[in-house]
Amino acid sequence: MNETKYAVGVDIGTDTVKVVVGHAGGKSSVDETSATVSQEKVTIIGVGTHRNAGMRKGTIVNLDKTAEAIDRALEKAERMSGYNIEGATVNINGSHIVGLSSRGVIAVGAGGQTIGPEELSRVEEAATVVQLPANREILDVTPRSYKLDSQDGIRDPFGMTGVRLEVDAYMITALSPHMKNLEKALEMTELSPHHVIVSGLASAQAVLDDQLRENGVVLIDLGATTTNVTVFEEGDIIHAAVLPIGSNNITNDLAIGLKTELDIAEKVKVEHAVAAPELRRGSGSRVAVKIGGGTTAKSIEFSTEVIDEIVEARLAEIFELVNHELKKIKRLAKLPGGAVLTGGGAKLRGIADYAREVLSMNAHVGKLPEFGGMDDKVNDPSFTTAAGLMLLDFGSSNGATRQSSGGLLSGLVTKLSGIFSGKKKH
Repeated sequence: MNETKYAVGVDIGTDTVKVVVGHAGGKSSVDETSATVSQEKVTIIGVGTHRNAGMRKGTIVNLDKTAEAIDRALEKAERMSGYNIEGATVNINGSHIVGLSSRGVIAVGAGGQTIGPEELSRVEEAATVVQLPANREILDVTPRSYKLDSQDGIRDPFGMTGVRLEVDAYMITALSPHMKNLEKALEMTELSPHHVIVSGLASAQAVLDDQLRENGVVLIDLGATTTNVTVFEEGDIIHAAVLPIGSNNITNDLAIGLKTELDIAEKVKVEHAVAAPELRRGSGSRVAVKIGGGTTAKSIEFSTEVIDEIVEARLAEIFELVNHELKKIKRLAKLPGGAVLTGGGAKLRGIADYAREVLSMNAHVGKLPEFGGMDDKVNDPSFTTAAGLMLLDFGSSNGATRQSSGGLLSGLVTKLSGIFSGKKKH
């Protein structure tokens, strides 16, 4: 394996495509046995972004525009990094993504047999034998615990001896047409996908440590048009859902309520919106937004009371849906690790305090690791998914221009459907 490794994460978002290129050099930064990378040893060498006009609520509605956005973002990242991007780990998003629990059982051997890679692969394969609609595919399977004969709660049965092996697994499924559309968009840019990861799992890789996952935590990724809700407990994923609502809904509501243009409503949200009115600290009953420049510059004033009413109403809707997901799995206000907020919506002032109140648990905005190099360019909640994808890409075994020891980081994703073939750039 080469001592120098490169990794690329491509976050294909509804609003913006983000590309992050990372570099890890030296044996001290790469674990050859697990393909994990010490995050503090990763250097960011390239970042590229481009607005995406080809998606709605996390799914592709225009292949050409989506492919163009991906291509432009890749070009910017290549110019900045000097690295020819042929492959990357990419995300998939949208409310069509559904998670479900499954169990698999196999006979190891009549007289007892040592559990090895073959047995683990067989039992995980058995867990995927479930009735799914014809248009739905399994995206990944994560084993949560095993039972060997009468002993349950086993985290890793490798090397143990038994007759009957069971696995409790969590599967994430996606609609086949959306998977195929993503495949086509990537083919149009000639980008080879090393792995395809759900956005929420990628964000979790970047901001959740082992202790939080063990204690029980919900990651809430507030994107532009979707909100990913991913719950971990005892180190494993126990629930994943994608809600068809995000921070752009706040912008749209402000544009309607304030009777103004969308770009001005976005400025109002970014500069003056708060998650709770008490956070204004005496800023007055009206706020001003400057538009234009030079001699044509002017200010428009808006009522803070109206802004607060609009923002609070939409936030209440988003977090009511989050609580509904937690209630479905009997974890409402029952996660010791609390809630970790990421995504562009997590930049809203006071969002952690608001979440703490409505979720009845501890909450904070997730913090990315301290990378080297161009760390300042990704030090933003909106880059959480792209950074997580980049970290996961270090575990890829399909790198076009580098060697890798194979496997995925931290066992986060243990099996992928492998439907993506992809084409490499010329």
